[in-house]
Amino acid sequence: MKTNPHCLECGQPISWGVHLFSHRIYGHSLCMKDQCMIAESGATAQTVDLYLALKARNFPVVLEYFENDKLVDIALPEKLHIEVNGPNQNTRRQIMTDLSGTVYSPEKNIPTIIIPNSMLERPKSFEYVVNEISKACRMMLKKPVVTGFELLFSQAQLQ
Repeated sequence: MKTNPHCLECGQPISWGVHLFSHRIYGHSLCMKDQCMIAESGATAQTVDLYLALKARNFPVVLEYFENDKLVDIALPEKLHIEVNGPNQNTRRQIMTDLSGTVYSPEKNIPTIIIPNSMLERPKSFEYVVNEISKACRMMLKKPVVTGFELLFSQAQLQ
């Protein structure tokens, strides 16, 4: 007895035809709604590949995440931002500008990983990037979120 494939994004069952088409285009099983969402996102092919690889490892990442007025390529909301630089951003000067402007977010202090898209073009370096970002995601998911109340309480204990 065959089991129906399920969408990687929403978990809904999908037909074998949709599964085969999605696997040919994205390398993963996605329902038509989520294929459209990804296609309409405006994300680069490398960003989508990285996003789907992280989703396949069961990380709750979001593609094209809005944080205040800033668009982040991939995010673990409230924990980690991942930016993929396009080919026009791979100059040393542009990478350093992005790094200094993006990594420090004083409002929420969310770390940002910036990846040149050239690292995602070859299978060996792509797998390396996915493994390293997976380590960062695991670490950030284990890291406890400190609320303002907990912070005040711990400061009061110190006094």
